[in-house]
Amino acid sequence: MIQEKLKAASIHLAISAFIIACFLSIVLLVWYPAPFPELSGLNHILAILIGVDLVLGPLLTFIIFKKQKPSLKFDLSVIASVQLAALIYGAFSIFQGHPAYIVYAVDRFELVPAQDVAPEKAKYDEFKISKLGFPKLAYAKKPEDSETRNKLLFEVLSGQPDIERRPEYYEPFDKFAAEAMRKGLTQQQLGSTPENRQKLEAFLEKHGKTAADYAFLPLVGKEKDVLWVWDKASTQPVGTLDIDPWHLPKIATNG
Repeated sequence: MIQEKLKAASIHLAISAFIIACFLSIVLLVWYPAPFPELSGLNHILAILIGVDLVLGPLLTFIIFKKQKPSLKFDLSVIASVQLAALIYGAFSIFQGHPAYIVYAVDRFELVPAQDVAPEKAKYDEFKISKLGFPKLAYAKKPEDSETRNKLLFEVLSGQPDIERRPEYYEPFDKFAAEAMRKGLTQQQLGSTPENRQKLEAFLEKHGKTAADYAFLPLVGKEKDVLWVWDKASTQPVGTLDIDPWHLPKIATNG
């Protein structure tokens, strides 16, 4: 009896693990590439999803499985239905919350969830993206004329989204990368505490070069904020520093 239960639960676990693995490959490679999972609160949702689909389902199969049980097919179908419902709900929540854009606005990067943005309103075709794809890097540029700036200000005050959630104001980040790099935090700010100095030294030891070769820019997530480190020469991100950018002295930027 125990062997039959273990075999049924093992088959159930293998099927569930395959489905979850396929789903996670999409989530972690497409919707939430590093370093965004931790910043977006994804880990909490995945923990619940995996708990239901990968642990609870096979465990219930082990408990109820009895080969000659008349209602076995019905019981197994109920378990599968609960698992499927949990997967659909979790997948929808994860999709809605995944960053469709990573937008640099004023002095920071912000993760803009798919549910909060309308790509079809973008000025440039490159930003009219599918929400099913990879996050798109953008630069939110304030309007240059005073009339449009005032209009935007009144819209924000009336409850409409600010500029980082308005694709009509998005510009290619590459055009403004050098400007953004100049607004990074200084080495003095980063080394304001022994803990932060240790983190900075560990980062430099791992990646090489000096602090002056990198731009340390705030990255605002749903769960936590960190510093996104960019190589100034290549204007490409190289990693993150687990330092809260809003608890550093003189948060004013370099440029």
